[in-house]
Amino acid sequence: MNKLWIICLCFMLPACVNTYTGAISPNAWDASALAPFDTGTVQPEDRSTLLYITDRNTAGSGEYGTSRSSSMAFGRVGIEVTNMTLSAYSDYMSGQSQGRARPRYRTAYVQEQIRFPGTPLPFAIENSSVIRDRSAIGAYLQAGINFRAALSDEIHARQSGQVILFVHGFNNDFEDGALNLYELWAASGWSGVPVLFSWPTGEPNLLSYFGDTQDGEFSIFHFKETLRLIASTEGVEEIVLIAHSRGASIATTALRELLIESRGSGLSMRNTYRINTLILAAPDIDLGVMEQRLVAEMFGIGFRQINVYLNPDDNALGLSGWLFGGPRFGAARPDQLSSESRAVFQGVQTVHFILVEDASAAARHNYFRLHPGVLSDIGVTIRTGASPADPERPLERLEFNFWRIDRNYTPVMSGG
Repeated sequence: MNKLWIICLCFMLPACVNTYTGAISPNAWDASALAPFDTGTVQPEDRSTLLYITDRNTAGSGEYGTSRSSSMAFGRVGIEVTNMTLSAYSDYMSGQSQGRARPRYRTAYVQEQIRFPGTPLPFAIENSSVIRDRSAIGAYLQAGINFRAALSDEIHARQSGQVILFVHGFNNDFEDGALNLYELWAASGWSGVPVLFSWPTGEPNLLSYFGDTQDGEFSIFHFKETLRLIASTEGVEEIVLIAHSRGASIATTALRELLIESRGSGLSMRNTYRINTLILAAPDIDLGVMEQRLVAEMFGIGFRQINVYLNPDDNALGLSGWLFGGPRFGAARPDQLSSESRAVFQGVQTVHFILVEDASAAARHNYFRLHPGVLSDIGVTIRTGASPADPERPLERLEFNFWRIDRNYTPVMSGG
């Protein structure tokens, strides 16, 4: 069995090697749409800049590596498309020029602007009371003030109160995560202010999957802090949170803890954190654990809608399920849900499970940007906030809260 385990991992690792393949052009929104890619106040120079927060450590070159940092860093990363103009790229990512070669990118710069003090902040216990280091707390609070000021400036400059927050998956280096977000942002027609949360992963070795699982657990506190900071920033009206693969475990664990905290304080999760839409693509989470998180703890009430993209043929999640000894949520089928969950979903309309059809072998796990139907659906969801039952998202309804999407899916923009 040990030999089989090693052989399976060896076969899977080449697919994880860091060679970035550009997104496939999504399906164009319905031709009757009224200027769906009018970018408004988003100027061309703004379409090359993402914001980021990371708890990766810096490598010897000064770039962000694969190991942990106890301190968060905030900054800007510039992306350049190297084989087409930005105008041609916008057409490509709107589905208007599907015959073109896939885009190629380079990172123009990574500019760290704010460094938070490392956590946990120092404290002592005297006479059963916690005595906190005022200097450390002051420095941490000041970093938060600086972060909110920088994000607020970005929001006012782009005249958009929407933040698109993306959490990447396993074995993605810092640049991979930035490019993932860049493509999702472009597919939405440059909607909102894009922010990457990059956690420490990306080391391609036999045991990296297990180590990165622990690194994801390490990042949960920092991700909660990120959500607190964004939600408390002047001008933020809504957050669209997108998490892929192992990033979905980080996001949902953090959100569950914030939901419990909100309930205990008598606060509304939706009003406090302003996450209108939560998108989980190929979530690498145990199916039973996710059922409890979404259903038993009434997770869905914290958000206006939750969209979960599933692919039963996801080979990466198939291996993950074999390693952990249980099916993964991102590869679930309707008949795998417990009878309790099936009964609840008949009355819960805010959680949508979207079965992905005809994903190619190369896109079975990364279909969120390599499947033209899924990328289109995510783009229209970011831009409009529409649910599957709305005219903008003509998905095929199956039983309960399950929907179907294939490569021919075409979203509709019903407004300007």
